[in-house]
Amino acid sequence: MRLFIDFLPVIIWALFAMILVIIMLLASWVLRPHVLQNSEKTSTYECGEEPIGPARISYPYNYIIYTVLFVVVDVMGAFLWLLAASTFRLEALIVWQTIIFVLIIMGGIGFVLKVLPQASLSGQETLELYREAKAARKEATHH
Repeated sequence: MRLFIDFLPVIIWALFAMILVIIMLLASWVLRPHVLQNSEKTSTYECGEEPIGPARISYPYNYIIYTVLFVVVDVMGAFLWLLAASTFRLEALIVWQTIIFVLIIMGGIGFVLKVLPQASLSGQETLELYREAKAARKEATHH
């Protein structure tokens, strides 16, 4: 019972946050302009160019390596910052767990850095896809 009483303010704030999100979503739906959707409104926009193909194209997965690297370094930084702020940081078990954690993270970073040169994009791949799609569209309009 004591634990519930200690966390009562957290529960109240969590409920308040959920209610606030629901209210904001409903308000944005009510206040947004309700415009009839037509083909021009829902078409793909490409900075004044005629759209080529669908807007949802396959994304080069090579960029995911950068994302994973960022997330790994970010998580490690947050963990080490919290550890530095805690009072448990000098206990032997915590020190060994931290060393193991950092070694695992550094292994992941090392793997990503090893794979990174093989996965870097020069931009040629995207340019080739664009040219192929443009040629296919030109071919389709001529027939």
